[in-house]
Amino acid sequence: MTPKLTRRGFLNLAGATAGLTALAACVPAPSGEAAAAEEGVTVQFWIFWTQPGRIHDQIMADPSLPDFMGDNTLEFRTGVANEARLAAVAGGTPPDIGALGYYLDFMARDVVVEVTDYVAASSVINEEDFLEINWGQTHYQGVQKGVPAIEGFVRRGFFYNARMVADAGLDPDVPPVTWDEAWIWHEALTQFDENNNLLQIGLDPYDAEGGVGPGNDGWGMADSFGFHYFDEDTKEFNLDNEEFAEGLEVWGDYIRLIGPDNLVGMRAVEGQGTWGGSFNAEVQACIIEGYWHCGETFNEVPEVAEQIRASWTPVPERRRGTKLQQGGGHMVQLFKDGNYKDEAWPVAEWLQGSYFCDQIFHNIGWLPSYKPYYDVADQNLFPGLAFVFQSVQEANYWGPQINCEIEDFVRVKYGEFREKVYRDEISGADAVAQMQDLCTKEYKAAGFA
Repeated sequence: MTPKLTRRGFLNLAGATAGLTALAACVPAPSGEAAAAEEGVTVQFWIFWTQPGRIHDQIMADPSLPDFMGDNTLEFRTGVANEARLAAVAGGTPPDIGALGYYLDFMARDVVVEVTDYVAASSVINEEDFLEINWGQTHYQGVQKGVPAIEGFVRRGFFYNARMVADAGLDPDVPPVTWDEAWIWHEALTQFDENNNLLQIGLDPYDAEGGVGPGNDGWGMADSFGFHYFDEDTKEFNLDNEEFAEGLEVWGDYIRLIGPDNLVGMRAVEGQGTWGGSFNAEVQACIIEGYWHCGETFNEVPEVAEQIRASWTPVPERRRGTKLQQGGGHMVQLFKDGNYKDEAWPVAEWLQGSYFCDQIFHNIGWLPSYKPYYDVADQNLFPGLAFVFQSVQEANYWGPQINCEIEDFVRVKYGEFREKVYRDEISGADAVAQMQDLCTKEYKAAGFA
């Protein structure tokens, strides 16, 4: 069972004030397990993100990389599409090491390698040097099958464009803290022309971190409305509940105001997609995102980043005063069908180094879950980032980390049913009841009950 996120586990991060340049002397050395093969081989390292591809050459220019790879060559591939990575794993041709998502799914289906012995022999990878939640996520049924890497920190924040808010006659210094208050902003910020064509929206609650889950980032709706969807001990689902139904109806109203087809049309325009695109284009004024929103926006459209303000993710009126936060992140895993596991292991160590982390933080906006890096990370590097660090101290509700072997199935059904609700094809109450039934049956059919 994955350890639950605790407030104490994050508090040591909030006092970080020194600049990143102090990390120059903190580059970890490769462990004894990093000895090169007798003959050099090519180690394949894949990640699903596209952003690191922009700085691929900078990353590979790390002067410490040869110390980890020895006579071996690292082939670093970014932006591996969903179909390609799943097909490679299923077909027995995965990379040697990778961050491909589907982490729990890969663990539960036993396609990745246990790394306990590698960790025990490492001088770089130590449990105490990682955030509690991220370390816990690398374990399944008590066995470690991954190493936190590349990106991992808190996932919840309500980010908004102060200029757009002020132009709509709202006070950017008084952000909403409940969904009722957020609705007032949403109405004022969602605008149409004289022909009823959509011009801009206030908030798409299903965009980015608002719409995630369940998974390694938790579940955005469950965190806000306050329910736990699955009990790891009893193996029972708790989807058919009033809080979930309420959430589907409340967020459904936000989409109904925009118009479901209008939203689809907006998303179809190049540069107005989810996960920051429409926010960067200033056609979406508010977004529920993780800490990375600050750095990503700064690196992509610095003039928009200047307008970023950050606050707490809204909650229902009944939960007023709840300051919620959620931990999460990513990992690298060694694949059983990979060709060079021993030669690939040093990559997991290299990814904790200051050079690699500097490139990712400064040029993209991501932070790793490696504590030695946080100790000197500049929390004022990007607009809005200071609030995120402060939220670690002030949060009074941490979303649970729940392991459910069929979370991918639940996530797909969630996407299907939430759309049925906001298109008025089904009620929220009926949606959660049907999800409960479908997920219970799938869990049993998959052999996990």
